[in-house]
Amino acid sequence: MQKFLMLCSVFGLCSCAGYRFQEKENPFAQYGVKSITIPMFYNKSNLSNVSAPMTREMYQMLSTFSGLELKSGKNNADAVLIGIVDSPSQVKESREASNLRSAKNAAEDALGENREDFYIPATTNVRANLRLILLKNPSEKEIELLKSSLGKFAVGPKIIVNETIALNASFTRELYSGSAIDVIDTQNRSALRSTIDDMAKNAAQNFKDMILYAF
Repeated sequence: MQKFLMLCSVFGLCSCAGYRFQEKENPFAQYGVKSITIPMFYNKSNLSNVSAPMTREMYQMLSTFSGLELKSGKNNADAVLIGIVDSPSQVKESREASNLRSAKNAAEDALGENREDFYIPATTNVRANLRLILLKNPSEKEIELLKSSLGKFAVGPKIIVNETIALNASFTRELYSGSAIDVIDTQNRSALRSTIDDMAKNAAQNFKDMILYAF
């Protein structure tokens, strides 16, 4: 019985080790895809500067798979990975304010004496979606169709992946008494950029987990 348990333990460890090895291999090889081109993701959201970090993180994640060549631009490849970032149409929904506080109480010196008090959010919740489509040998017409609102429903033998990843994160807005308003604004813009970078990293990891599970 003890020998049997030892064998089970060994095989269990081998199984886990095998999984770790295989997860580094090209997950799309079974579809005849050995190379992928990744053009800059499309930004249809009301968030700025999201395309570059989303594209970069996805490229870096996919580059870890052996047997999968990544190409940029419109170079010939077996498939194209199309990324589309969208969000609720209204800014108040894509960047939802919460935990309102009085500007006068939080930073009276920055507000000044002649300005009326107003409320500002302590926290901003950022919401968007990233749609990812992996398509074999697409035409320009097919790409335009997939970019449209109908693209999420597209199916066919050329479509390997057509999934949407929710992008949700939050950051704390800074407001320091004695700090100039323009300095505070710069700090908050920096916090938003950092949040978008984190969302891009999480999206890449979620996509990796999804393709490893599915393929």
